[in-house]
Amino acid sequence: MIFPIRTDRRLRHTPVINVSLIVINVLIFIGTAGQVTDLIRSWQTSDASPAYDQIVQNFPVYRYYLSPDHPQWFQFLSSQFLHASWEHLIGNMIFLWVFGNSLEDRLGKIGYLAFYLAAGVVAGLGHCAVSDNPVLGASGAIAAVTGGFLALFPLSNVTLVWWFFLIHAFEVSSIYLILFSFGWDVYQQVARVGGGVANMAHISGYVFGFGVCMILLATRILEREIYDFLALVDRWNRRRQLRQVTRSGQSPWLAETAPAKHKPDDVDEDTQRVMRFRGAINRALTERQDARAVEQFAELMELDPKQVLSHQAQLDLANHAMSINRHDVAAQAYEGYLQHYPNADDIVQIRLILALIYARYLRQPDRARQLVEGLDDQLTDPAQQEMARQVLKEVAT
Repeated sequence: MIFPIRTDRRLRHTPVINVSLIVINVLIFIGTAGQVTDLIRSWQTSDASPAYDQIVQNFPVYRYYLSPDHPQWFQFLSSQFLHASWEHLIGNMIFLWVFGNSLEDRLGKIGYLAFYLAAGVVAGLGHCAVSDNPVLGASGAIAAVTGGFLALFPLSNVTLVWWFFLIHAFEVSSIYLILFSFGWDVYQQVARVGGGVANMAHISGYVFGFGVCMILLATRILEREIYDFLALVDRWNRRRQLRQVTRSGQSPWLAETAPAKHKPDDVDEDTQRVMRFRGAINRALTERQDARAVEQFAELMELDPKQVLSHQAQLDLANHAMSINRHDVAAQAYEGYLQHYPNADDIVQIRLILALIYARYLRQPDRARQLVEGLDDQLTDPAQQEMARQVLKEVAT
């Protein structure tokens, strides 16, 4: 038996919605398990096919299955929270926990909840399009969650546990794991194997989840990151165009004939060094090598102080620098964050943290005071108000 247990994606916030979905699924299963088990047993032992109304009368829970022959609007939602067995429930909840936490972290609580419920509806519609069999379970919505994970975090690694007499853990790339799962469902659907599994619900979920997240990235509704799937496609396309130009015997740099103060080789070398540092920093953050990422960022700042990472990477880097007492690097990272992401939700908190660094560690009271001034109307949290008072107190002494 093989199942995932975690990804290497760091979380910024507690996944309240995802945890709530898991708890609700477990509670509903506990409340309905007896009826669901009896219903399945009655189907297995009876040769007759009772009418829908009779089944509902004997087993009221059946009304909340998604029944393609007797569909009702609420079934597209209620069926997502029903499961046939403990194995069915646990398997789904493991995948939801592993992949859903990161997706909620990127989409936000309300966005993630809307995405999850809509995905379940789309998965149900996909199943109804090809099958008359009643269906239950969260797997269609969870397939959408994994499809969304593929769009947003294709280079993340997933730790799998292989349990066969002994327990072994190993990592695989999420892009291979999710594409394999999708391909397996497509194979089972086309070959008509894997009876009892709603493969088209899974396929519909994968396509919905991946497609929605790609649209959110393409339209910039969701902030782009350097390693999302769209970025991978962009880089692949640039490499393809470069190969075509090179293959035709032309120079890809032919148009760059304008005079420059520096030699082209020097400019290219500096640009390459910047890109190498940026790549190394992002790899270090992904691999949780926090101290290494901070040191590489410090070197990047010496090379080009105007460089800024993606929204989350910049914030993670600043926080890591703060945690290991590299207050100079933390201040640079937070300053870059303030300048390039002024509309971020946590901008007030970042200004307070930066002000505290300047006041307490870097001995720059004027800059600390400047960061705190003008925040009075935005400080609604008592903890933030106390932090602002502490900063002003320290710069006054």
